[in-house]
Amino acid sequence: MTIHSKILEIIESRGIGEEMLEEFFSPKPRLAYDPFLLANMREGVDYLLKAVDEGRRIVIYGDYDVDGITSTALLMKVIGSLTANVTYYIPSRLDEGYGLHRESIDRIREDGGEFIVTVDCGSSSSEETEYAHSLGIGTLVTDHHNMSESRAAGLIINPKLEEDEYPFKGLAGVGVAYKLALAIARERNIPGPLMAEMLEFATVGTIADIMPMTGENRTIVKCGLRSIHLGCRNKGLRELIDRSALDYRTLKAGDISFGIAPKINASGRLGDASLGVRLLLSDDEKEIRECCSELIEANKERRRLQDEAYERGSSMLEDELGKGDFVIVEINDSHEGVLGIVAGKLRERINRPVVVISRNGDIYKGTGRSIPGVDLYSMLDKYRDKFISFGGHSAACGFTIDAGNMDELRTDLNRDIGKMLKEKPDLLEEIHSSDAELETDDIDLKLAEALQLMEPCGKDNEVPVFVIRNAEVRGWRFLKDDDKMARFSLVTTDGRNIDSVIFRNAAEAYEAVNEGRVDIYCNIEINTWRDVRKAQVIAREILPAGTE
Repeated sequence: MTIHSKILEIIESRGIGEEMLEEFFSPKPRLAYDPFLLANMREGVDYLLKAVDEGRRIVIYGDYDVDGITSTALLMKVIGSLTANVTYYIPSRLDEGYGLHRESIDRIREDGGEFIVTVDCGSSSSEETEYAHSLGIGTLVTDHHNMSESRAAGLIINPKLEEDEYPFKGLAGVGVAYKLALAIARERNIPGPLMAEMLEFATVGTIADIMPMTGENRTIVKCGLRSIHLGCRNKGLRELIDRSALDYRTLKAGDISFGIAPKINASGRLGDASLGVRLLLSDDEKEIRECCSELIEANKERRRLQDEAYERGSSMLEDELGKGDFVIVEINDSHEGVLGIVAGKLRERINRPVVVISRNGDIYKGTGRSIPGVDLYSMLDKYRDKFISFGGHSAACGFTIDAGNMDELRTDLNRDIGKMLKEKPDLLEEIHSSDAELETDDIDLKLAEALQLMEPCGKDNEVPVFVIRNAEVRGWRFLKDDDKMARFSLVTTDGRNIDSVIFRNAAEAYEAVNEGRVDIYCNIEINTWRDVRKAQVIAREILPAGTE
């Protein structure tokens, strides 16, 4: 296979060795590991199938995000092919919060639940699993989150377990659930078409949870996307793709990230995450259409609430930046389910770690997003004793805290980031990086097609970014009476015009264009219009030429 020179340049810059190239580019990758390599998988399958054979009422206990929703639907279908005595429970983001809860276990018991299988949660739920056991409810925890000192009682299947020797640690929660399904299929007759459909669920959940798009995840997603391209076995997912103005035949990872996942997520953010599960489980066309309509409307409402909260938060940034470079913005009376997204958007705007807090009586809830180089989890973990509850990772966090401790926490965090800036003065400077330089004359359909080999793209295998230096721009026009988006052309040395578009910060970009030639950080995509395919530039940043 002849590979475009620019692709080889990107591959080399990303450290992908020659021995990995065939697997990386293969349309039918084979990098998949035996599910029984996961610690406790053998015991977990035996325990679960014993519950099935004894006719115990099994409850799939999921999380309210896309990873949890797809995991729940996946095990509902697989275990449901063995027994009708299975149901599911997803806690409310607003009323219950993440993970297992004693009150939820009580509800499950009242409903006749006898065996709980967690998906995408539960690894640290020691008290809750012990409580379930005290009620005679068996538990099997499947999860992918980092382990803490608190460890669930009973069996845990999680590649992050200290004793686990599974070769790939980057599985999503739905990836672990899929591995459990594969292990069950080794022991019982699970229809092949059903397992192919489960790959579609695993694909959506893996992409939505921003898992590494490398190793075994790359195999899962490639195979799942191929199933979708061939018609999409799951009726609910197919309908949602169609209703999102996407083409299932050419669906990419980015389409799922930005077009599908937010709609499934919206139900959990605003109230009832079971709506997403119902969509994926239903075979009834009327119910599927209704679920899609509700998800689309929920996502529209989510965006409205998000924009409203973002505007309020933006108006406070100047005052908060006066207090230091760890920004804590208080936004009350806004929907709690959108505040994490708002924190991320504010972080993008000022390139500083941002925590959005909201007050309810004497308690603050906080959700934060960080920037490269600032480990948010480590910063907050120093003050764990101040929190009522706390969790997260380097890039994101969530906590609850007594209102009386909030001012002291703000002071501590601003002092800490001040020390970090003394050690690394450029910590908060926005760095524009690229995979390779490109001349305008290099941009053509051949290059755009070659870049498809990099798909599926995502974390640790991002969509390639090019920098075009000293570029000439023509024909600038803003879109939709809005200064955020614009179309324009880049001019090649022989006078060709290359279609280009920018989807954010177009007003700021136009200032650079007005100064003359520019440096453009961009992606190259294929644009198809009326069966005509062309290369198109998607600008990410436009700076005056020679800025960096």
